[in-house]
Amino acid sequence: MWQKHDEKDKKNTLCLFIILFAYKITLELGFWYLLQINYADLNVYQFDFNIVKYIIGMFWCILLFFLINHEARKPSTFFMQMQYVIAFIPITVIFAFSDENIIYYTVLCFAFAVAEMLIMSVKTIKLPQIEALTPILVICFYIITIIVYLDIIIENGMFTLDAINIYDIYSVRGEFHLNKYVGYMFTWQYIIITPFFIIRAYLRRKYFTTCFFCGLQFLAYLYAAQKTILFIIPLVFGICILSRFKNFGFYAYFTLTSGVIIITALGRSSDIIYRLYDLLVRRVLILPANLKFIYYDFFSQNPKIGLAGTLWGKFLDITHPYDERIGVIISKVYFDNPVMNSNTGFLAEGYYRFGILGIFLALILFAFILLMLDYSSTLNGYSFAVSIGFFAIFLLNDGGLIDPLIFGQLTVLMGVCLFYNKKYDLQDAETHVKKKKIRQLTAA
Repeated sequence: MWQKHDEKDKKNTLCLFIILFAYKITLELGFWYLLQINYADLNVYQFDFNIVKYIIGMFWCILLFFLINHEARKPSTFFMQMQYVIAFIPITVIFAFSDENIIYYTVLCFAFAVAEMLIMSVKTIKLPQIEALTPILVICFYIITIIVYLDIIIENGMFTLDAINIYDIYSVRGEFHLNKYVGYMFTWQYIIITPFFIIRAYLRRKYFTTCFFCGLQFLAYLYAAQKTILFIIPLVFGICILSRFKNFGFYAYFTLTSGVIIITALGRSSDIIYRLYDLLVRRVLILPANLKFIYYDFFSQNPKIGLAGTLWGKFLDITHPYDERIGVIISKVYFDNPVMNSNTGFLAEGYYRFGILGIFLALILFAFILLMLDYSSTLNGYSFAVSIGFFAIFLLNDGGLIDPLIFGQLTVLMGVCLFYNKKYDLQDAETHVKKKKIRQLTAA
């Protein structure tokens, strides 16, 4: 029986490899044949194929794929697969098809391999559980929620429905304001705290409460007019429901690959489909990968920023070496467009803060976050851990890791992982105490 189970897992892993290989080829064809039509004469992408780098990239893609333990049903497996799919495969495509820097690419891949091996070497994490911490955490989340929404209403007045019209969101966004400290909490609120309450209520089958917190999330969107706030609701629900299926990861990446193949194949036949390709493939996958090499090129010749711009940087009085935001500087220097803000993910952040060692630091911290989500899954289940962590992890492809981990949404996520245990949670705690007394009486 176990042998049959192992054989099935190996077949699934092989099938996943074939699917992702098709995904890689599709990204390559889309980059070379679709993007060249509109971007060949623009100073955005380089179209310069290098066969040696293509072979090197193929080697790393194969090695990095098989260093992930695809058979393990853990959040770390799912999120390492996700990082491999949305970051490393697109980076490999740009590396070969734009003849990019081999040193930076090799260090990225080697650091990712180190993170994979670190996760594989840690089987389970066991930490002492203090029952009182779970209700304290939940109560703190309630207090933060009340503070955030009261302050939103006090500072911005009654909400309007203008944000429903997507053409008006920038004007609505420009009128939205919060004081600095509530602004920090607002980010925690819509990325972690409200999704936490939605998932918690849904898994408890408290559907009215689930709808209430979905309504709060929608209210936050009406005020702030940030599309990411709105997208979190279907993402949280979808992942919470679908992650209960055993082969969730396999089907998720099969669906992603199928979608990319269809959009790419039909991209030249329809302007609408090409716009979908531009929005979903180029902007989400290709552009961040391209920007990582651009960031490396800039910061290999200019000063790194260290902890400047982070909370610890402020405490330590570290002066920022640049007068403008990094994304604006990159846009000016490389695209001659200061209006743009060319942000990219934590892999670039590691280098522009601390150089080569910073890349290893960023991926080791990333592995630590995933191990904490694994720990949370042992307490609260796989679906809870994957759902609560998904959006915060996804944002890393286009944002930083170090500052959010010091005092941001990743700090709050780590608090959930460390201190939340569903069996000690308010109403559930009462049931737990009763069961404990019954066990004690039975033993006596």
